[in-house]
Amino acid sequence: MSGPTAGLWLAEARGARDAVPWLEGFCDVRAEDDAWITFWVREPAAIGLGGLAHASSARFQLGPETLEDYQELGFPGLDRPPVAELALLASSGARENHLLLGRLALFLAERFDALIDFGGLLGYGHSLDDLPAEEETVRLAEARRLVSTLPGRVREVPYTTYDGGRWYTHVGDRAFLSAWLEHPDFHLLT
Repeated sequence: MSGPTAGLWLAEARGARDAVPWLEGFCDVRAEDDAWITFWVREPAAIGLGGLAHASSARFQLGPETLEDYQELGFPGLDRPPVAELALLASSGARENHLLLGRLALFLAERFDALIDFGGLLGYGHSLDDLPAEEETVRLAEARRLVSTLPGRVREVPYTTYDGGRWYTHVGDRAFLSAWLEHPDFHLLT
């Protein structure tokens, strides 16, 4: 998959197949195996995108992801720490697929009572590892400024990269994602 992605942090263990009955109402769904499903959005209006001229030809997938151990970091207002994660992926990075994936993430987060892991810093989707320290500081400040302008809860969560560096991901609630979807610079990370 080379399009946008989002993670759903779940307070209780759920699988992709738990979403099938809802998705079948407006998507063509195919089970890949016991854990993953693949689907195509047939009716974008069902998730609030009636303005799309046609259904996307993009393939979307939903399946389990390894949840990093974020329980110790907490999340203000979260009653229970996340116990599982589902990854939501799009096969194409076309603008309409960012919108579709964002809406799908919002609706799935509502159904599963999930937080949304954006897979990196919003406003800056690339690793800061190769940047000079002063530019890294500027980019982090830009990302922090962007998310601070939106309602809802969002947390900048640090993690260790494969090469031992440090990177961050934004994790937000449904109110934050809903506001981000309406922002003129809305995009998801690929």
